[in-house]
Amino acid sequence: MNVFRVQSKRGRGVMAIAAAVMAAGPATAATVTMNGQVVSTDVRSLGGGQYIRLSDVAKALGMVVVKRAGGYDLQKPGGANQVGSTTGKVGDLLFNGQWRFRVQSVQTPDSYHVKTPGVSGQFRGIDNIKNDEASGVVTAAPGYKLVVIECRMANGQKTPQTFWLAKNGVKNALTDTKGESYEPFGYDLEGSQAQSKRLLPGAGTTFPILFSVPEDTQLKDLIFTLRNNDFNETAKITDVRVSL
Repeated sequence: MNVFRVQSKRGRGVMAIAAAVMAAGPATAATVTMNGQVVSTDVRSLGGGQYIRLSDVAKALGMVVVKRAGGYDLQKPGGANQVGSTTGKVGDLLFNGQWRFRVQSVQTPDSYHVKTPGVSGQFRGIDNIKNDEASGVVTAAPGYKLVVIECRMANGQKTPQTFWLAKNGVKNALTDTKGESYEPFGYDLEGSQAQSKRLLPGAGTTFPILFSVPEDTQLKDLIFTLRNNDFNETAKITDVRVSL
C-alpha cells in the first residue's frame, strides 16, 4: 500500500510528510487533520510510525498522484500526462498531450557561440546577423540585438518522436509591445533545420531559439508550435504562448 507518514510541528500548523512505499498494519481509529480539515481517517501503524494513504495527502493539498519510474509525484492538476495549459510565463511547464515545453530563460547577449557542430552553416545569407562560421560566433547586425530564448522540450508520448521546426509547419515567432512579430533565424540543437533529433518517450532536449530584432524592441510573447514530424490529417498541432 502506498502511504505517507505524517507528523505535525507544534505551533505552526504544518505537516511534515515523508514518503513510504510498504505494507502497513491494520488501520486505527485515529484521524489526521490539517488546518482543522480532516485529511484521512485511515491511519496505519508501522515500526512505531503512523502512515496515511498518499492519495489522501494529495487530495488535501489540492494535487494529484502521478506514477513515475521508481516512485510517485505529487503534482498540480494538469501535470504529468494530463493536458495542461498552453499559455504561461517563463518557467511554466506547458503540455498539449504530446509535448512538454518550458521557456527557461530569456537573454539579450552581445554575441552567441553556436554549440552544435554544423549549425553555423544554416545561418548563411541572413541580413540582420553577422555569422562567423569559422569561430561559430553570431552577432547582431548594426541596429539590431540578439534575443536568445532557452527552452526545454520533452516527449510526452508512448513512442519515439521528433518535433517539427520548419517554417512550413510552425508559427514560431517573437512578438513585441507594438504588435510586431519576428521569426527566429535559427535553433541550436541536434537534428536538422526542419526537426529535432529522435526523442524516446519521456526524453527531452534543451535548446535556444535565436532571434535578431531591432534594438528598441520591447519583448512581449514567444509563440511556439508543438507538433510531431507528422503531416497527416489527424496530426495534433498546438501553438503555445509564453509571456516574456
